[in-house]
Formats: sequence, structure tokens, C-alpha cells
Amino acid sequence: MEKQIRKIVGKDYVKFCKLANSAFPGLNADKWLEDHIEETTKEHLFGVFKGDDVVAGMRTFDFEVNYSSTPIRAGGVGMLAVDMLHKKEGNASQLLQYFLRMNEEANVNLVMLHPFKVSFYKKMGFGIGTKNYQFYISPGEFPDYKEKGHLVELGVEDREQVLDCYNRVYSRTHGMTRRFPFERELNRPFWSGKVIGYVDEGNVKGYVVYSIEEKDLMIHELFFESPQVLREISTFLHSQSDQIKRVILNSNSDELLHFVNSPESGETTMVDFPSATDNKHAANAGIGVMYRIINCVNFFKDLEEKNHQFNPGVTLAVKLSIHDGFYPSNSLPFIVTFENGKIAEVKEKSSYDVEIKMNIAEFSSMVMGVENAHFFLRWGLMEISDERYSTVINSIFQMDRKPVMVKAF
Repeated sequence: MEKQIRKIVGKDYVKFCKLANSAFPGLNADKWLEDHIEETTKEHLFGVFKGDDVVAGMRTFDFEVNYSSTPIRAGGVGMLAVDMLHKKEGNASQLLQYFLRMNEEANVNLVMLHPFKVSFYKKMGFGIGTKNYQFYISPGEFPDYKEKGHLVELGVEDREQVLDCYNRVYSRTHGMTRRFPFERELNRPFWSGKVIGYVDEGNVKGYVVYSIEEKDLMIHELFFESPQVLREISTFLHSQSDQIKRVILNSNSDELLHFVNSPESGETTMVDFPSATDNKHAANAGIGVMYRIINCVNFFKDLEEKNHQFNPGVTLAVKLSIHDGFYPSNSLPFIVTFENGKIAEVKEKSSYDVEIKMNIAEFSSMVMGVENAHFFLRWGLMEISDERYSTVINSIFQMDRKPVMVKAF
């Protein structure tokens, strides 16, 4: 019997939810997924059908991502599930191919996902994104600034203000996704725990979402628009030392190491070597989101149309020869000409100053600012026709910070 990929609608929701619940214990998709998908215009469900049976499925997302101050569209995929009786039949690969084609046809050139197995997705051209650190910090190590007068507990009635605060942070943070005023998105912070906000002249300028499990305070969201907001939230966390053993929070950045008095976790999981003894454990690190450019030519043409500013000191024509074995139509070499850091033209054939060769996975990571060109050259993951241009190539894709991803999908 032939298989077919199509959108999940009507009675097929029940079949998809059963499949998703089996793949992701505790998801309880049958209790919320259909209503959520029907309400939002930014998410969809697709299934691999064998007759009337759903043998595999996925949830797709339409994101707006901050690409170094330029908003671009991006596709996301999650909840990728395959029926136990239909594994090793290429269903996941077929769904991902469909997902890539669907986004390319919609002129969406960047996609992303959270991997269940990094090597599986890397073979499909997804590059590793920013590391995700998990910190375990004693509350007393957060600086006490003796000020928290602007902090109040927020309720669901404040949800539009919380959303506005988040989106202001999004607008100046590379990699973050914009949030839209759908019911589930508006209510999400309040489902996770208590919400403490910094309110100044009636406006929420920052907030922290937390819950308490035994003696640990789990931070689900933390956003602030100024150092003053962070100081008051830090004072609040410091004041919990009589009740809380550890403050646990995830971050794409290790900047917290320098903010707290001591980032030591109290864990003894570091292995000492004779050459490097007594290292203090500060955080666990994991792989977060993975990125993939599905049409490199159109990715740069889109940035050209949006007048995106790369490094303003760069005037250079670069030939990009990117190998994409999973999606061969993306392997076409092309030339990008930069003038004062802006894209002047994108052509398939033209004169150029230097050529670089990379696989699509590593190229996607570099273009997103996860690691710079010097790194990929050092590790033999990039070839360059003239080493004299390595510093200039590095500066083109150098970001102020690595991409931040706080969206669970």
C-alpha cells in the first residue's frame, strides 16, 4: 500500500495524538493539541498515511526570528514521531524532506529543530546551534543590591504586558523568536509557575517565571530590559537562601558565570587529570536547537532585500560552494558581493575575490553565528582559496553574541 503525506485534520487528530503520546510520555496531546492547532495560524500537523492509518507525523511551526536585528522567517519542526511498527522504513526522512520542500516553496530559507539524536539530523544537513548551559547556583551567590521595590507578582490579567516585554527583548536579541498573541502563547508563562515582574510606571520591564520543587527553585523564563531590572531580580533570588538550596536555570550564554559571586554548583562530576586538577563544576552543557539553511541563494537574496547590515567594513566578493547531500538542489555554487557590509548582489556566475567550501551543516552554524570562520578553518571544516582573506571572511559572519533560543518546540 502506498504512503502519502498530508495535513492532519478532523478525525485524524485522534490518531496523531495517540502516536505522539506514545512517542513522548507525559505529552497528553489529546487534551490540548487539537484546540491549539485550530486556534493558531503559526502551527500545523502533518502525517504519513498508509491507507487511513497515521504511521508517522510531525508538528511544524512558522517562526519570525531575529537575525542580528533583521527579522526573517524560519520554519520549525517538532513532535516528530514514528509508529513502533513502522520504524526503519524511512518515514522520518520522508517527513523532513517534505518539511524542507514545504518551507522552500513558501520562501522560508532557514529551518530549525531540537534533535532527538544529533548525528541523525547532522546527516540531514542540520548544524549544531548554541550550547545550552544548566546552572545550579546557591541563592546566596546572587548579588544582593538591597533593592526590589519594583517587583510584584503578576497574574494572567498582565499577560499582554508580559508578551510585550518579551517581544522588546526579542527585538534586540539575535536568534530569539517573536511571540504572537495566541491564547496558549499568552498564558504559557503563567502555566509554568509564579511570575514576578519588574513594573515601572505601569509597564513590565522584565520578569522571572519560577516554580519550586523540593528545595530547588527552577527558573523557566528570565528576561530583563536593563541592568536595573536584573539587579532587583538578583536581590529577590538572593533573599530565598533560607528556603532554597539551588537556583536552577538554563541559558544559551555563560555570562552568568561573571554576574554571580560564585557559579559553583556543588557537584563533583568533574574528572581530575594530573595535568588539570581541582576544576570546579559550574554547569552542565547540552545541545540545544539545530539550524539548517535550505536555500542558500535565496537566504542571501532575502537579506539583500531587507538591507541587512553585516560588518560595515567589508567590501568583498565571495564564492560560496556549499555541499548539501540531503537536499541537492541547495548545492549550487554562487557569489555574494558585499559593499560596506551590505549585500550588493547575489549571482550564480560573477567574478570573485575568494572562495570558501563547506558542508551545509557547518555553514548553517557559521551563518547563524554559533561559531566563527576561524573556528571552522582551524578544525578543517572549511576550505578557503586564499588564506589572506580568512580574517575578512571571519568578520562578515561575526555576531555580537551567539543565537539565543528560548522557544521549546
